[in-house]
Amino acid sequence: MDTVSQAGRPEQHLHAMLTGVAGNAIDHEVAQRWVGKPLLRREDPALLTGWAKFLADLHRPGTCHVGFVRSTEAHADIVRIRTDEARAMPGVVAVLTADDLGLDVPPQPSTHALGNRPTPYYALARDRVRHVGEAIVAVVAETAAQLADAMGLVEIDYRSRPTVVDTLHAAADGSPTLFDGWPDNVAGSFETAMGDVDAAIAGADTVVRARIRIQRQTGASMEGRGALAEWDRYRRELVLWTSTQSPHIVRDFIAEVTGVPTPRVKVRVPQVGGGFGAKFHFYAEESAVALIAIRLNRPVMWNEGRSESFIATVHAREAVVDAVIAARKDGTVVGIAGDIIADQGAYMHMVSFGPAWLTAVMMTNTYLVPNARATMRAVVTNKTPTGSYRGWGQPEANFVVERMMDLLARELAMDPVELRRRNLIPPERMPYTSLFHTFDSGYYEVALDAGLTLAKVDEWRADQARRRANNDVKQLGIGVSFWVENTALGPSRQMNLGGLNQGGYDISKIRLEPNGEVTVYTGLCEMGQGFTNGLASMCADALGVHVDQVVVVTGDTDACPYTGHGTGASRSAAVGGAAVRKAAIALQARIKPIAAHMLECAEEDLRFEDGTISVVGTPTRCVTTADIGRAAYLRAIELPADIDPGLEVTETFDPTDCAWPYGLNVAVVEIDTETALAKVIDYAVFHDCGTVLNPMIVEGQLHGGAAQGIAAALMEELLYDEDGQPMNGNFMGFLIPSAMEMPNFRLGHMTTESPVIPGGMKGIGEAGIIGAPAAVVSAIDDALRPFGAQPFLSTPVTPQQIFEAITRG
Repeated sequence: MDTVSQAGRPEQHLHAMLTGVAGNAIDHEVAQRWVGKPLLRREDPALLTGWAKFLADLHRPGTCHVGFVRSTEAHADIVRIRTDEARAMPGVVAVLTADDLGLDVPPQPSTHALGNRPTPYYALARDRVRHVGEAIVAVVAETAAQLADAMGLVEIDYRSRPTVVDTLHAAADGSPTLFDGWPDNVAGSFETAMGDVDAAIAGADTVVRARIRIQRQTGASMEGRGALAEWDRYRRELVLWTSTQSPHIVRDFIAEVTGVPTPRVKVRVPQVGGGFGAKFHFYAEESAVALIAIRLNRPVMWNEGRSESFIATVHAREAVVDAVIAARKDGTVVGIAGDIIADQGAYMHMVSFGPAWLTAVMMTNTYLVPNARATMRAVVTNKTPTGSYRGWGQPEANFVVERMMDLLARELAMDPVELRRRNLIPPERMPYTSLFHTFDSGYYEVALDAGLTLAKVDEWRADQARRRANNDVKQLGIGVSFWVENTALGPSRQMNLGGLNQGGYDISKIRLEPNGEVTVYTGLCEMGQGFTNGLASMCADALGVHVDQVVVVTGDTDACPYTGHGTGASRSAAVGGAAVRKAAIALQARIKPIAAHMLECAEEDLRFEDGTISVVGTPTRCVTTADIGRAAYLRAIELPADIDPGLEVTETFDPTDCAWPYGLNVAVVEIDTETALAKVIDYAVFHDCGTVLNPMIVEGQLHGGAAQGIAAALMEELLYDEDGQPMNGNFMGFLIPSAMEMPNFRLGHMTTESPVIPGGMKGIGEAGIIGAPAAVVSAIDDALRPFGAQPFLSTPVTPQQIFEAITRG
């Protein structure tokens, strides 16, 4: 792996040139001693030695096991459920249907009220199922083995209904409908526009149209979902341990479904083995486990199996987009339009058609397009519901726009890079309002040139020319994609106006302990991304303590403050970090009067560093945070009566707008023309994510995101037959990448601080995945140009497709 950091070229020059852009929100009075350092992740020792406790490692006395008998039909009425044999099995505690849980149980709640038709679904299916994998019966047994034996004896009779599997078929007139009373399968729609697109297309020199298909995927985290619920009938309290990204949303929704008052619902999150957005959702199984625990008055646990995950955890991405791009002869783009049909699966899950909405509003990418329009229809089909997955609609938008730019470059016989350069939004036009959002800043052309240098494009072009001249079996292709990411989701008012019933703020509580250590409480959740390191670094810098003095507590709705959103949308470091920073500054202000009294000096003469507070110019006159804690908590007699001894503060940060990281991806793909196998052999990402909290974690996020994006381009696709039966619901059929499929990575970054986030962070969690599919597919096209192959307009690009492109031209 090649990495270009701020200490190398071209970053060194760029960082000096771009840091401190006018109007940015960074407060340079907070010295960066720990922010930006490659600190080792705190959770790694426990993870690497096997001491980390995941949900399956938990146990409560008397815990029994829950499993769900799921629909084997894609669309059917439930005629009869036979449970007698299962109930009679040894160790079986209960066999429950929707009737047993109670028909007064409300449907699953949603955070997104986007004006769609309601698609109610419940903890257990009632009367009708709409996709393979929908839970119908819950079986409870003393042991996991007894549970497996009993589940196989539950028999369900169905009356089949017509299935709707294909996305375009679902949107067509006359298609069978999934919900009674609906005239069609359109669950919701959206349109946004600027300028006059039709006039721009009519007056353009060149117009390119294409139908682009994006496949169905799923996050496939290392740990599946699960839940452990325990009901205390005397205190009337429910505790739910669950593997989630959004504990407070789960708490609120569990209260809504069970009727238990919210303060009496406690959600606790153990170590989470990856989430990728799928665990941001609130699921029917969590409701069912909670309801069963209350009904049986026993702790009950459910752990999702891998095959179960493929049909029960939300899928993502699937869409068909009819796109058009119009331009002048010189390559200036005058209009872009996209008509999106987004496949939602059987129900509008917790986030509704939110990802497809973001696909629509990001349809102009980083380009100065005066006329644009995006329409979106969300259709229901007899497949697993779709929802959140890393990037949340943005990889789809980027793939469409970047593919259209490549097609336009072909039509105009222009270099794809120069076409992009001609249309990038220049910095003097910032802030720039696109279809919906306002980009606050960006040096796109600088990033473009730096990325090309980082990727050594000229050298790869020379290698490509040599291979073509020699008619080598293995041919090279070079592809690029430029991207921008919507991060630091907020502000709350804007989210509410957009139909989201949640906040965009984060709250942080920080306490100086009597021994001088510092505890940070946040409602965010650690799921492998290492954000607690970043929060500790921000707190340490803002408070003036050593980073090892800071402990970050997450994943407990009783101990941690409410978060309006949870972990996701690349907002933990940006919004959560800003809240921590704000609270640390406020706590320091509480400490100053105590320290000034103890040191007999003015507050403005105090210097905070590594947990020692000294007098400026007299470093030997000092106290430690332990001295402060002892005096405040234990020795009030040593302090003036008018000093508040409370050393605990809570602060809220709600951003005024989103943040906008951006960058260039360059993929080098080698295609074996005899086997039709494509392999990414070199991959460069040059990006601007604002202030870097920890360069090692940033690199890791980019590696992981790029790996998933490469997999989207070449491997991953969930397939269904015409009857709605999953065809590849395991890792034998749904291929995910291993280290063997990964290329050499080249990473570079420049820094322009976000103008809306104190501290300047923009977020990095989803950046790696957004531009990857477009760059890889562009490189495949480039490699196959000598064969006269037509551009690929769908993902993934398989060896069979490459073989046909080579042989047919």
